[in-house]
Amino acid sequence: MVALQLAIAGVAVGSVYALIALGIVLIYKCSGVVNFAQGGYAMLGAFFTYALASAGLHPMLALLLSVILMGGVGALTQILVLRPMLKAPVVAVMMATLGILIVFRAVCLLIWGPDQLAFPSVFPPGVIQMGGTFMTYNYIAAFSLSLMLCAAFLAFYQYTPLGLMQRCAADNMRAALAIGIHVDRQVTIAWTTSAMLAGLGGSLLASLNGLSIGLSNIGLVAFPVIVLGGMTSLPGAIVGGLALGVLQAMTDGLLTPLIERALREYTTIYSIGALQQVIPYALLVLVLLVRPQGIFGSKGTERV
Repeated sequence: MVALQLAIAGVAVGSVYALIALGIVLIYKCSGVVNFAQGGYAMLGAFFTYALASAGLHPMLALLLSVILMGGVGALTQILVLRPMLKAPVVAVMMATLGILIVFRAVCLLIWGPDQLAFPSVFPPGVIQMGGTFMTYNYIAAFSLSLMLCAAFLAFYQYTPLGLMQRCAADNMRAALAIGIHVDRQVTIAWTTSAMLAGLGGSLLASLNGLSIGLSNIGLVAFPVIVLGGMTSLPGAIVGGLALGVLQAMTDGLLTPLIERALREYTTIYSIGALQQVIPYALLVLVLLVRPQGIFGSKGTERV
């Protein structure tokens, strides 16, 4: 029963991981850039929600407005910082995204400080009991909203004209330009969408775990998610997020107490710390060794 409870909680958190990882995959498909600023977008979106709710807006309205604001931040980031670097090496653009993350962290630290803040209740309080397991409305809402948005985004990307243009630009920019697709505009849309997904995911995570500058580290957790699912696979990001969320929950609730009990019995060590925070990167190394392209990725070939 404990394992089932942990699995349910892990799926809820993992669905939010998937939402944030989708944005990274979208940008990578469209421009070949790994966006290190994704965690910064998540953190900034959560702080926007906090600030708007603190100003007197209903938390749900504050959440919606913060997602819209994050779309503007994503678009401005791409237009003002990244578009001028169009001909720069990919590594230079990646370093620019790392700089954007540092700037976001510095701004939030200056305005809101380093302490953890009590995030406003976006969803009503309460608990549902099913078969001996308990689930708060927060977790249920975070899971449902994340999963619905992931499904809606995949459907949009696959079946709408704008989604088709996004896929054309991602597959072959020169061919997309040849048939009249404005590639720069598609890249801007990708960054806008990515920032909105991250901002929403950051707010959902803050509603579960509280709000602090450390929320920006979620971007680092998203990288094992996309490596597990495949760097260019949107469905892979969803599966990878759910798998990692469950794995972290199981590690924290079952594996860590078991190891600590054995250590206390046979050694003078009493704690092994937050083992669940190490698991994503151990999984990252394992996947890179066994299947570098990820579960849903495909091996690429290049003519030299």
